[in-house]
Amino acid sequence: MKKTFLTQPYLLSLHPDTEMNILWIQSEPFLGVVEYGNSPFPGQTITAKCHALTGMRAPASADGYSDIPEDNPPITLWQCIATLTGLTPGEHIYYRCLANGESTPVYDFHTAPAAGEPYRFAQISDLQGLLPCEETVYQIGRKHPDFILFSGDAAYVSWRMDHWFDLDEPWQSKESARRAFFPCMQQENGARLMQYAPTFLCPGNHDMNDWRVDLDRELCVQDEIWNWSIYMQLFSPLYPDPDSSITGKRWYSANYSDMHIVSLSIQRCAMWSPYVKPGWRLVDSIAPDSPQIAWLTQDLAANTARYTWVIQHWHLLNKGSDVQPNLCDPVIAEDGTISYPHDGCAFLMDLFEKGHVNAVSYGHSHVYERYFAKGTHYIEAAYLSCCYREQNAPFHPGGFVPVIEDNSRQSFLIAERNEQGLFGTGYYSDAEPIVFDKYQLADQNGKSVAP
Repeated sequence: MKKTFLTQPYLLSLHPDTEMNILWIQSEPFLGVVEYGNSPFPGQTITAKCHALTGMRAPASADGYSDIPEDNPPITLWQCIATLTGLTPGEHIYYRCLANGESTPVYDFHTAPAAGEPYRFAQISDLQGLLPCEETVYQIGRKHPDFILFSGDAAYVSWRMDHWFDLDEPWQSKESARRAFFPCMQQENGARLMQYAPTFLCPGNHDMNDWRVDLDRELCVQDEIWNWSIYMQLFSPLYPDPDSSITGKRWYSANYSDMHIVSLSIQRCAMWSPYVKPGWRLVDSIAPDSPQIAWLTQDLAANTARYTWVIQHWHLLNKGSDVQPNLCDPVIAEDGTISYPHDGCAFLMDLFEKGHVNAVSYGHSHVYERYFAKGTHYIEAAYLSCCYREQNAPFHPGGFVPVIEDNSRQSFLIAERNEQGLFGTGYYSDAEPIVFDKYQLADQNGKSVAP
């Protein structure tokens, strides 16, 4: 391992108005220090805590990785976390990180502003190292978002280091290195991404340690295979509960200024028919009596923020048949046939309506589609690389029709809160981005605005 810093620093926080975690990944457990302050010459110093990061694997040989996980030796990396506390809303902080005699450039960020002040954010998901995701992410960074929402599927195979980092090894091509998660999400040259803006993530199906649970029906039913330790370690400040097993908690909420952000763990993908055993198994259930829904119901009831935005990975409204059966646990009859008596999509939509959720954004199908139903905007702005829908795909089986669908070109979504309310803008990710979808999500009082 040649590099000390496998990543540049990235920002995470559940309290972005008063606290910020500055993280980076190292090849060895070197002592890490952050210098920070209110000028480009930061004068304060804080020592980072260094944690072992386990679960990833080194390549099987000098030629690269084997497709069989167990053929690749496990490796321990190191994550440094420095937590700045006692900050004030809207404060401008400069910082740099030092370890092993090396230093990062000086970066800067703003804490979340006071309620009523303007801010801008981006919605991203489904990178997976797919061509040309880095071009679209670069255009997103040029819009200088104050924070980023990431709706799952960061890397294609979580245990592969080269899907997260630029390792500067001969077997890793320069093209794939640029599309690895951290190099892609930490581009410079006028872009401001994870070094400058806190990111709020939710897990997708590719964010599991072993993605084979989506491919193998025998593995799918083995609870011990379901684990998210790599994802939860990389983004640990968002997940104070370290239980990464199937019984752990992978949902949270945070306030950014006057916006309440809710991150859910809703993911389903299976490469077999949903109507044969074991069916499309839904882990992290959204049944009415499930732990996640009990938490969500309480969280929305206690929310007093002006705006509310939910991120999740699996889509609620989307064209095509892969949304059916709905998000619900399968019931298996004695003869092995499957039924789905619980309509999870309709249940969640009713819950979001009751909780006055302004928008729900998701990914998974790599499309740009926008719906409005029951007072909530439903948005999949995930066409950053390949697209899993054709323009003439059938409408949603439930009869929902998108306000707009445009999968003719790669695109991205930027949302802004200003004195008139909350607005969304869809851009084609050309060399000079072109607006193709502009709309108001909510008014200045937080009430959703219909198309």
